Amino acid sequence: MRVQRILWFGLSLGMCVATGRAVGQEAARVESCPGNRNTPVVFLADCSHVTDGTAKQLCGAFLENQACKVFPAYRTLTGIHLEEKCPTMKYTIYEKENWPYPNLKGEGGLAGKCEITLMSDYSLKVKSKIGPYDLHELLHEYQMVAGPFSTEHPFFDVTQTEAAKQIGDAEGAEAYLRKVKNEISAGDQALQKASGGLKECTMAQLVVVNQLYLEDPRIVGAIYRKLGPLPERKALEALQVRENRTIYIVSNEKAKPFLMEHGCAKF
Repeated sequence: MRVQRILWFGLSLGMCVATGRAVGQEAARVESCPGNRNTPVVFLADCSHVTDGTAKQLCGAFLENQACKVFPAYRTLTGIHLEEKCPTMKYTIYEKENWPYPNLKGEGGLAGKCEITLMSDYSLKVKSKIGPYDLHELLHEYQMVAGPFSTEHPFFDVTQTEAAKQIGDAEGAEAYLRKVKNEISAGDQALQKASGGLKECTMAQLVVVNQLYLEDPRIVGAIYRKLGPLPERKALEALQVRENRTIYIVSNEKAKPFLMEHGCAKF
């Protein structure tokens, strides 16, 4: 594995590759993993905006987890080759206090164009058995290769649950699994009050996928591999039909009555 850690010393404009313990890691680069296995995507991180010295020291560890654990976990789960879109993936990390998008309430991260912007709270400061990592934003990048989809977070929690298992974070997987179960309960209640249309179908998709996942976690890989071609018109209804058809196929047709009952009329 090769991780380059670029350090700034005082006000000097020089930089070097760290060989010992760093006071703070301004940047990192990962292009190979343990066993001299090159990564199809080169991972970069800019941690120069992080003011917490302890968190900044974890810049390289975070990036190594993204490149050598999270990236291959999603690749295995989805069958999607991210390098088709992104030969490099760059992370820029900020503190909450200097976050450059203050008007995006509730957002601690943004993904797009092979670049991810994250708060340190959701990256360097994440506590887990394997160290700091992020599942959410990199999944967005994967889904951009296969999408677009009719919603912002399709199949997210079941996919993240399986990814957490694969990277060795059992506690994280349990937390995601609780969310999967809670979404079924909340979704069932919401469907009782729903009034039809795309929104009701979206909720029905979430509930049925989560239920299918509890029956057989292998459903996650099947979903991504059974996605049909994108429709010529990327209207929300057409995208939702694509997703309906996928769920119908991976459920061995069992999901169709439930989906149709809740506004998913087209397959």
